[in-house]
Amino acid sequence: MSAYQWRRPGLDMLIAAAAAAAGAAGIVLGPPSDLPWATWVLVEASALTLGLARTLPVVALAVNVVLIVVTDVVVPGTSHVAPLVAALTLGVVAYRCGTVTTVVSWAATFTAVLVSVGRDAGALLAGADGALRILSAAMAIAAPVAFGRYLAALRQAAAVAEARAREAEERRLVETRAARMTERAHLAGDLHDLVAHHVSAIALTAGSAQYAATHAPDREQRLDAALAGITSIHESARQALVDLRGLLQILRDPSAPDLLMDPEQMITDAVERSRTAGLDIDLTHDERVTRAPLALRITAARVMQEALTNALKHAGPGSSVAASVAVSDDRLLIDVTNTVRPEPTPDLPPSGHGLTGMRERVEVLGGTLAAGPTGNGWQLSAALPLAVRP
Repeated sequence: MSAYQWRRPGLDMLIAAAAAAAGAAGIVLGPPSDLPWATWVLVEASALTLGLARTLPVVALAVNVVLIVVTDVVVPGTSHVAPLVAALTLGVVAYRCGTVTTVVSWAATFTAVLVSVGRDAGALLAGADGALRILSAAMAIAAPVAFGRYLAALRQAAAVAEARAREAEERRLVETRAARMTERAHLAGDLHDLVAHHVSAIALTAGSAQYAATHAPDREQRLDAALAGITSIHESARQALVDLRGLLQILRDPSAPDLLMDPEQMITDAVERSRTAGLDIDLTHDERVTRAPLALRITAARVMQEALTNALKHAGPGSSVAASVAVSDDRLLIDVTNTVRPEPTPDLPPSGHGLTGMRERVEVLGGTLAAGPTGNGWQLSAALPLAVRP
């Protein structure tokens, strides 16, 4: 309940008016009084304080505690409005206020009631029966306190549940954002792995074909070189489109089977494209690799693609590459070693994600990746444990 709803003045005025009307009906229908004007004033004053019970419960209770005693002194035995209003207000105090205020309010109300009863019939409070009556009065006055505290506990429990629900929703949003970021990073890696190799092969093949077409000794050889380059570029572009369509299909329907998950074919295609682009590749592929978990084989294919792409970029056509995918003990090993030609290679812009993306892929599966120069070239080695980490 909002503060505005709790403090609506119209509702307080309605409560006061209803209580005043009930008090007036009690005076009219009740026994006659020797001091009717005093009865009206005291009863209506007590009834009207009920309009303060929601906003100023302690003040309303203090007024009624005084009115209990004053009413009993001025017009004894004519009205019980003050004790009733005090009981209702005491329940609101227990609901709205702390333990200390509630205990003090109960004690004040209990004392006023005992004073009133003791003045009218002091004998009723004497002896064992009197002690029982005092205990009964204490329990009766404690009843609205217990009810108010019970409602306060329900309010607190509802507030705690609401806070926990908000925290759970916030945590869910954070987890959703994290999952989206992870998925975006995964898609970025897939996009890089799928496209970068094809684009690099196309660029290098086009450069080689241009060079051959320009420097070939006769027209027929120039045409053959240009045709071979165009054919290779066409095949690489076609395969890139196929891979992109597969990735888009996965994005549209995540439950669809992954059309790109043929690791051995991915390695074969990458090697063939790299050979067409001018690399002299010697590939060793252990047959036992096909029995490894699919996640490892896909990662091995991605690493092989990226390593051959880097060889094309940095070593250039004509370089020798020794590539192997093998199983040794409990590990799947990928090794790509290439020589470097002394001639300058085509100036291709770096992606900035190749080695980083490969290392992240390998480390997610509990593996290791190392890359660096050798005596006359570059070597990339990766090791993946065959027991895939969950």
